[in-house]
Amino acid sequence: MSMIYLIGMGPGGPEYLTMQAVATLRKLDVVFILEKEGRGKDALAEARRRILDTYCDPGSYRVVTAPSPGRPLAGDDYRDVVADWHRRKTALIAGLIEGTLAPGEIGGILVWGDPALYDSNIAILHRIRQEHLPDLRFEVIPGITSAQLLTARHQVPLNEIGEDVLITTARRMQAGSCDGHSSAMVMLDSNAAFERIDADDLDIHWGAYLGTEHEVLVSGPLRNVRGRIAELVAEQKRRHGWILDIYLLKRRRAGS
Repeated sequence: MSMIYLIGMGPGGPEYLTMQAVATLRKLDVVFILEKEGRGKDALAEARRRILDTYCDPGSYRVVTAPSPGRPLAGDDYRDVVADWHRRKTALIAGLIEGTLAPGEIGGILVWGDPALYDSNIAILHRIRQEHLPDLRFEVIPGITSAQLLTARHQVPLNEIGEDVLITTARRMQAGSCDGHSSAMVMLDSNAAFERIDADDLDIHWGAYLGTEHEVLVSGPLRNVRGRIAELVAEQKRRHGWILDIYLLKRRRAGS
């Protein structure tokens, strides 16, 4: 019977793992790392290796790597593209578990941030158990999210007193998902979608590469700083080949 832990690794730095996550890492026999292709993407795998080097004894575990299935750009066929991507990831991870995890061994997958927030691995492991490995057992170890770190860095609350907060994506934001909300955390942008928001009553608290040595932060009225942030997005993508950014939009109350 195979056992897999999904371990939230936080925003990237070893200092952002919980004590539960560290204790779980030290139980692992095998760590699975899917390596993304593209310039600079090796930094994502390297962050995982740095965490392992920090908390685990050399030789106490082995690392199994495989190229991560690519996901093509999607338009109106977004759900179909994602479903196909998940199908390919499911088959790949199931094969890695079945082919490399011996009976009685414990495997782990380090998940950026928290496994329950805009990550597919929980759904994929459920699917692996349904379609490939019915005896598979897995547990989820929560992690610090980039949303938590962003609000800490900017020293702002996620929500206002008595008000709601929305966590959404840039794609959904452009479709109007933020309308009617006083606070909205926007993830999975990377293309400065905030530039296309026509609202004079919004403040933005933006950050990229949170928790790493490349961290960048900007905050202010959206109409005043969106051009600067868009320039930073383009500049950082040129420099690193990729960007992980997130921002909190807050609606100013009348008279403030």
